[in-house]
Amino acid sequence: MATGPAAVSPFGCRYGGFWIRFGARFIDGIVLGVPLLVLFYLLLPNVSRSPREVPNPFLAAFATINVTYLLVSLLISGCYEVMLLKHSGATLGKMAFGLKVVRADGGELGWGVCLARYFMWNVLSRSVPILNFVIMLTSSIMVGTDAEKRALHDRVCDTRVVYKQRAA
Repeated sequence: MATGPAAVSPFGCRYGGFWIRFGARFIDGIVLGVPLLVLFYLLLPNVSRSPREVPNPFLAAFATINVTYLLVSLLISGCYEVMLLKHSGATLGKMAFGLKVVRADGGELGWGVCLARYFMWNVLSRSVPILNFVIMLTSSIMVGTDAEKRALHDRVCDTRVVYKQRAA
């Protein structure tokens, strides 16, 4: 891993690498996952009460709960990530590790960039299972090999994940 001049941005911040970003995503997964699992188990009894006129009620209930859970989780995680990135420049996981998402010039993120980052990483990867594997593998390799530690969604949105500068 690069630790010399290539690992520092033009505005003086160090880039966040693979493992620190993985840890941040892990924390975000816990922050979002626990409430979503509770919601999932609250929805489960209601979905199993599907109309009996359906040829296969079990299959209908299974499909309904999967689609419902996917849409609800995308909505909740979208609000979480987009709002935090727009207003704080980082999700709770990134904040825990002292990371921040910035534009290539060090500027703040706009609504469009926040939405695009969320769409690239979450919607594309979670909605299509095989695409999830390909995007995550590609992004992981990119973060590990790129001098600026950019993943696929960072390249598309022209963003960087950097360590916050400490106030002197």
